[in-house]
Amino acid sequence: PSSRAGQASHPPHARDSAAQPPAKMVLISKKERRQILEHLFQEGVICVKKDPRACRHNELEAIPNLHVMMVLRSLCSRAFVTEKFNWQWYYYMLTNEGIDY
Repeated sequence: PSSRAGQASHPPHARDSAAQPPAKMVLISKKERRQILEHLFQEGVICVKKDPRACRHNELEAIPNLHVMMVLRSLCSRAFVTEKFNWQWYYYMLTNEGIDY
């Protein structure tokens, strides 16, 4: 007899999903948001690697990659930038509505 005989058996996927912590909300400071927007307006385009765990963005070294991804995703949902995705990189281009914003 094994020691696990008295325990209820659960499917492996049910145990794994219960052990994962809930997703955390990303808070981006106004200073970081301003730096991202200034860079976007100066260049007209920005590239973001699809790696939310990257410590720093490849062009904006002082800002985490996740923050850049979230700001640009927000701008894209409001049609201020257009998004192209290719080979694990997002390419965001400023639109006329984004320039007016």
